Amino acid sequence: MNKKILIVAAHPDDEVLGCGGLIAKEDSYVLILTNGSDERYKTNIIQKHLNNCKKANKILGTKKLIIENLPNQKLETIPLIKITQLIEKYIIKFNPTRVFTHSSKDINLDHQIVAKATFTATRTLPNTNIKEVYSYYVPSSSEWNFEECFCGNYFIDISDTINLKLKAMKSYDTELREFPHPRSLKGIKVVSQFFGIKSGYKNAEMFELIRKI
Repeated sequence: MNKKILIVAAHPDDEVLGCGGLIAKEDSYVLILTNGSDERYKTNIIQKHLNNCKKANKILGTKKLIIENLPNQKLETIPLIKITQLIEKYIIKFNPTRVFTHSSKDINLDHQIVAKATFTATRTLPNTNIKEVYSYYVPSSSEWNFEECFCGNYFIDISDTINLKLKAMKSYDTELREFPHPRSLKGIKVVSQFFGIKSGYKNAEMFELIRKI
């Protein structure tokens, strides 16, 4: 049985923050919809960011990494149908059985839009191969929306891959912050330990099951 998974992310580093431990454990394909930079960055910084993304995914053992070039922090300027169709293209290409994407409850608007587009792209159709759809938790976004809370109900043990996740995140040196920021190496590990406490593991990643067939 095909057990490939597709990770759909808005920005480079979201895939590591949300699913780095999972990616290192599974037959994983990663689709990132923006380059994570905008006009605030010089061209050499944009390229550095993309190189960091490639390095991080190589560390995790990602089977295939796709980086599209939709406008960072401006996805609301793109018709939702175009984002949905782009995701559908890669679903057809990679034929995954499980899809992981952002939470529609994240504080980041790009995350919300990608979640909505992915839920549409993975809608239940005849002969679909997708059996499970999940949202993942992104530190520095999922916990900062005080109106709606991320409702994790599915946990994956990453005790054997947490160090790879942290090593991959080190590649994103422009995105790391100092503790107690949630996007610090210590913060990421503390979150994994907290999710482990909730699920009985030393380290875990937490997801919200959207649909299972």
